[in-house]
Amino acid sequence: MQMRGVHAPLPRHIPRGVQPALGALLELRRYGSAMRRALALDHEAREGERAQSRSQGMDYAESRPYSPGDDVRRIDWRVTARTGRGHTKLYRVQRSEDLCCLVDQRGPMRFGTRAAFKSVVAAELAALTGWAAAAGGDRFGARIIGSDGEVRSGPAERSAAALCAALAAGAGDAVPKDERSLDALAARATEETATGTRFIVISDFADDDATFLRATQLLRARGALVLLWVLDPVEERLFPSGRYPLTDGRDQIVLDAAAPGVRAAHAREFAARRERLARCAALPGTRCMLVRTGEDLFSSLGRRFALREIG
Repeated sequence: MQMRGVHAPLPRHIPRGVQPALGALLELRRYGSAMRRALALDHEAREGERAQSRSQGMDYAESRPYSPGDDVRRIDWRVTARTGRGHTKLYRVQRSEDLCCLVDQRGPMRFGTRAAFKSVVAAELAALTGWAAAAGGDRFGARIIGSDGEVRSGPAERSAAALCAALAAGAGDAVPKDERSLDALAARATEETATGTRFIVISDFADDDATFLRATQLLRARGALVLLWVLDPVEERLFPSGRYPLTDGRDQIVLDAAAPGVRAAHAREFAARRERLARCAALPGTRCMLVRTGEDLFSSLGRRFALREIG
């Protein structure tokens, strides 16, 4: 029996494999409402509306007679002069119901030591984001970082299905078609979206600090931002000392985890990545969630990202 006002637990789901399957992505539709709660999309919409009401990005609606306490900067001088009585301009808040997802499928995402590649986890999170938009009747659009995949903003039910198809189709590419940086995709996304759009970015965020900063600044200037950090446990703690063969399905390299300086360099890079995510997550209108490969997907989404959780 479910208590009133208490949401049912998030469903359990652990993605597996090296390629996302179209059928599996489409089946995630049943979890759209759960994902909507996990991402707090309805809360983000309310917060965005309040933020816009304090901004200058509003459309003129009408004028009404002036009342004591009205902002004198909004006096409608034209109507005041015509009627001989003070009037105040009223504005209609612009509210976007668009949700835009940027999902990373570049080469470094095709790695994993626990149940699934990071790219598979990211694909499932992106599909869930589309189904979450559909559950709320929002408009939805997406861009795939690492391919030429793009889903124009439109009714979420149709757009989510199109994104699932694009992610499954691109999974078979031996080499990602497009290795543009995160900030380049963010710039293009902001050019084609309305003010107030809510952005969900799904990546391992391995881009350098300057690239990450430019991308998040562009997106935050446009609307609320949620970062879903997809991480393999090996990135937190490197393999024990030894030599490990790694392959992307085409080329093979050997990671010498015993070589002097390798472990220290890896630790520094990861600490820097963790710090920039934490700084961004602390900014108004921005949240970050951490999802590890091999973990229960929805349990991960139920936790807020914090420095103490990792490292």
